Amino acid sequence: MNFVGIDWADQTHRLCILGDEGQRLESFEIAHGRKGFEAAHSRIARHGTPDATRIAIETKDSLLVDFLVELGYALYFVNPKQTDRFRDRHRMSRSKSDAFDAFVLADAVRTDHQLFNALSPLDETSLQLRVLTRSREGLVGRKVAVHNEITSHLKRYFPVASGLFGGLDNAAAIAFLLQYPTLEQAKTVSQARITALLIKEARVTPAIAVRHATRARALLSEPQAAASSSVTRAYPVAVQSLLRQLKSILAELEALDREIASIYDHHPNKELLQSLPGVAETLGPVLAAELGTDVTRFVNLRGLKAFAGTSPVTVQSGKHRSVHIRRACNQHLRQALHMASLVAVRIAPWARELFDRLRNEGKTYGRALRAVGEQLLEILYVLLTRRTRYDEG
Repeated sequence: MNFVGIDWADQTHRLCILGDEGQRLESFEIAHGRKGFEAAHSRIARHGTPDATRIAIETKDSLLVDFLVELGYALYFVNPKQTDRFRDRHRMSRSKSDAFDAFVLADAVRTDHQLFNALSPLDETSLQLRVLTRSREGLVGRKVAVHNEITSHLKRYFPVASGLFGGLDNAAAIAFLLQYPTLEQAKTVSQARITALLIKEARVTPAIAVRHATRARALLSEPQAAASSSVTRAYPVAVQSLLRQLKSILAELEALDREIASIYDHHPNKELLQSLPGVAETLGPVLAAELGTDVTRFVNLRGLKAFAGTSPVTVQSGKHRSVHIRRACNQHLRQALHMASLVAVRIAPWARELFDRLRNEGKTYGRALRAVGEQLLEILYVLLTRRTRYDEG
């Protein structure tokens, strides 16, 4: 068995190859690119086949990782914090270098490979979903940031605008404020014009449009606090710019949602995930993406809980004992389970009973909700391993 440590970077990567007894066989550098990857494979292959080689690296997402996994190498992910601890095993000084770090990684996977997670590549469908759902998550974050900035500006000179059409993140509100960005301009708009705009932009029935237009016109007719003329001239320009950004983000979100739904329809775990209480069309693709099609790639349920961040971390020394939330985990999966737990507490009797019992015992709201999430994950693990749908009974 041979052991390889890779200290990766953007332009070059440093490799160190060790033998069974820890003897250094080779240490070299390769360029980031196809030629460099092939050179690394050629030099590693001199000492053993892919199935007789273990490789340690500090990243899961890299072209180099993809290249080596496709060749059949067993790759192990080492957290940079772990590398720092293993570095202390060899030197007490703070000196470090790329070559030394590659050696530390190779020696760590030689002596303690069981401590690290073997990199198991996601299936193609789950990988596509992961890229798109994480992109969607980023877009939602940007949407919230832009929405909050618009709200902040409107509060300064046109506060009633935020409530005219039930919020700002809808086509009707954006179209109206792009045309009438100030209170003075908005007051000149007739109810008929507002009704026509709602029918065109919000695509609602005439009856609904009339009802909302009547409410909006009434709000605009009420006495409003007036901002200074300089403020009224400055802010609308910024608001219109932000509204165009928000409109673009909403369009991209809609396009992403369609693409995610199309891919999710072909995921083999869709029916099993959708049967779980609290999992909807938005959360299902996230769970499918982060777990993959084969849940057995996790060693056991305990490892899956740690991966999802549902199991707490206990710190005990002498008489002191404390329990903390797990920070090092897959934050995307944790957030999806959190949202699913909020829904499950409302619709699943066992979830409500568990939540209420823990709250009555004095547990915090967050701790009780995480317990529901942990139970959801246990159920989900059983559903996916037994390939059976959820049954409330």
